[in-house]
Amino acid sequence: MADAALKPMTIEEFFDWCPKDDRHWQLIDGRPVAMAPTSRTHAIIVGNLATEIGAALKARGRCTMEPGVGIVPPDRNDSWYEADLVVSCAPAEHGQRYAPEPVLIVEILSPSTEREDRTVKLPDYRRIPSVEEILLVDQQRPRIEVHRRTVDDMWSVELLDGMAASLCLTSISLTTDLAAVYANVAFPRRPAPEVP
Repeated sequence: MADAALKPMTIEEFFDWCPKDDRHWQLIDGRPVAMAPTSRTHAIIVGNLATEIGAALKARGRCTMEPGVGIVPPDRNDSWYEADLVVSCAPAEHGQRYAPEPVLIVEILSPSTEREDRTVKLPDYRRIPSVEEILLVDQQRPRIEVHRRTVDDMWSVELLDGMAASLCLTSISLTTDLAAVYANVAFPRRPAPEVP
């Protein structure tokens, strides 16, 4: 199994190779990459967002909110990413291993994944024609970046900072505040500034 991981793989080879255990893997540029176990903070934020998104989707009928689902970048057969949350309005097919036509993708940033989420996954997510919004959610403090496709097919970035900030997602008609997203989250303690 270790030898198979050394040569670049296609998505199909990756699924054949992927160990059948509790670990989660992604395929990045043909290389399988193990994902670190999620923290409790990460899980709480995902749960809070899933609750908010799920409530907004009740009015949309066939759209689904899917945690931990695969994303395949367009025109690539060597990358398969596992996003924290995805909204897709395309019909689900039995046995699918990725979300077709996602409209919203959410990634919860952590120190071990932030660089990859920003430099590898975000540019590929932006290339998916159906994607309208991408959230990069900080778990160290109440802060969310909303990457939004504009009418001229460019991207704008809105930075939300602080519990009172309002999160408005046009892709799914959701408005909530960061206090709901970060409910029951314990943030790391910041050292007090030194007094001279």
